[in-house]
Amino acid sequence: MPDFPDQLHTDNHQLWLLIGVCFAMIFTIEAVEQAVEGAWPHQRRATGMAMPERRAHPLWAIVALLILPGAVLAVLNLAVIAWKELPRTDTLVIGGVLLGAGWIIFLLHSLDRLRVRRFLAAAGPAAPFVLALILVVADLMLLSAFLDIRPTIDAVRDALPSFSV
Repeated sequence: MPDFPDQLHTDNHQLWLLIGVCFAMIFTIEAVEQAVEGAWPHQRRATGMAMPERRAHPLWAIVALLILPGAVLAVLNLAVIAWKELPRTDTLVIGGVLLGAGWIIFLLHSLDRLRVRRFLAAAGPAAPFVLALILVVADLMLLSAFLDIRPTIDAVRDALPSFSV
């Protein structure tokens, strides 16, 4: 078999991770919108919720809003790492793991495919509060990692020749 050039860069794991995170964000935006604005009235009413779940509902909206900046920071970090071929830092890895754990728990709660919502609802407002704290730490760690590797504005202008002014 002839040797084909690697046009897709299949050995670049950061690039594939970046593609995966961007793909996951597409599905997350809908879940965040549902958590913040609420589902259609005929699907889920606040009066049908148990009291602990009703008290925790506004905190889940805060969790949803904390996922978005962390996801954007993760995309920015991965894009710069793939572009500049930089090594991953421990801050990025730990922040990414915390964000990923919070992201998965939020999606399991909001989509309720595995019937996890009732277990988290039993914890009341404590579960989303702790998750919000974890996401704040993850967001700060990802911000710190991005500030360490951020490119200069001149490097970005040179990389995007159509925007040169």
